Amino acid sequence: MNRIRPFIGKNIIKVLIGARRSGKSTLLELIRRQLLNDGVPENAMLHLNFESSATADITNATELTAYVRSYFSENTNEGESNENSNRNAKNNAPADVDHNTTSISTNAHKIALFLDEIQEVDHWEKAVRSFMVDYDADIYLTGSNAHMLSSDLATYITGRYVSIDVYPFSFAEFLEAYRQSAGPISEREAFQRYVRQGGFPFQTDLAFDEAASMQYLNDLFATILFKDVVRHAGVRDPDALERIIRYAIGEEGHLITVANIAQYMKNEHRKVAADTIANYLDAAARAFLLYRAPRQDAVGMRELKINEKYYVVDQGLRQAIGLNNANAIDQVLEGIVFMELKRRGYEVRVGKVGDQEIDFIAQRDGATEYYQVTYLMASPQTAESEFGAFAALRDNYPKTVLSLDEFPQSRDGIQGVNIVEWLLRK
Repeated sequence: MNRIRPFIGKNIIKVLIGARRSGKSTLLELIRRQLLNDGVPENAMLHLNFESSATADITNATELTAYVRSYFSENTNEGESNENSNRNAKNNAPADVDHNTTSISTNAHKIALFLDEIQEVDHWEKAVRSFMVDYDADIYLTGSNAHMLSSDLATYITGRYVSIDVYPFSFAEFLEAYRQSAGPISEREAFQRYVRQGGFPFQTDLAFDEAASMQYLNDLFATILFKDVVRHAGVRDPDALERIIRYAIGEEGHLITVANIAQYMKNEHRKVAADTIANYLDAAARAFLLYRAPRQDAVGMRELKINEKYYVVDQGLRQAIGLNNANAIDQVLEGIVFMELKRRGYEVRVGKVGDQEIDFIAQRDGATEYYQVTYLMASPQTAESEFGAFAALRDNYPKTVLSLDEFPQSRDGIQGVNIVEWLLRK
């Protein structure tokens, strides 16, 4: 909410993007309440969810613009008066005045449009551009596919929107939500649950019951895969897609290549072209199911073109599809840290220094930080490996080793921090 608050009420389109069920609709409701508290009348706001049966008749831009015009004409006092004013202006205005635009608002307030999962409407971007021209409107959109920003929206209203990434609960948010809906719990026990169940917000409605949450998350994985990946990417072989995505999630935190995946599929007696594999991974990333972490030379700071890592949007999905998170705790912890850095607004890459690998190079507002992630410093060899990864770096940027050690060690200016403590930092 803090990231969007500066833009509320401003003449710029707010686009909330993220995985399905990650909390975008909840955020819209919080914004609506904020506007009500600010004095915006209820009848000056319209919320449409295009996955609801209530909007089944709105399938394209023409139907959407007609519905919005009808709603505000019927539900505001200004609709008729603005129509009359526009009619009078048309009769008296010079010939070069554009008579086809109106600016509908209610008293001193803008109208507010909340258009949820807008990508379900054909040519929706034309309707949004029309609303910007025809109304004094405060517009909020949500979507579950990054394609809407990379093509449609950017083409029609470049420079007139701000995008805000929405993610499942952080651990801090999970802890607060759990205590509110399910009762008291220690930070340690809550983190164990977070590792297994992840942070998709609907679990609050299930009182974080683990069996019910796993069923929900398994169904959610299938929905994201087939509704947000298969349909938007035009996938012809859904079975191959699912195998590839499951492989990528299972290899979370490991460097993988298209060739690795092609060999895996060959071992499964499925031949899939390299370009197809690359397209499937890209489609999963566009649906916010997977996040890509490219590799970067930590000394020259140039991006490397071979090998990269992928992280699932939420570790609960990993557990729900049958991959035991406890058996791959190092990978899962790395994924949790990666997604937390993304939540905090960092650009995140995997670092390479000679033969050494740095788990994450995190950059934000011109500053750089380095992170290593491990389960426990169980031996001197582990400590040497984690701290030694930074040895070749000659800069003074902050360097941190995150682990679940209760009393993590620090050395040579490199800070050791407990992961739970780090996750709960404001």
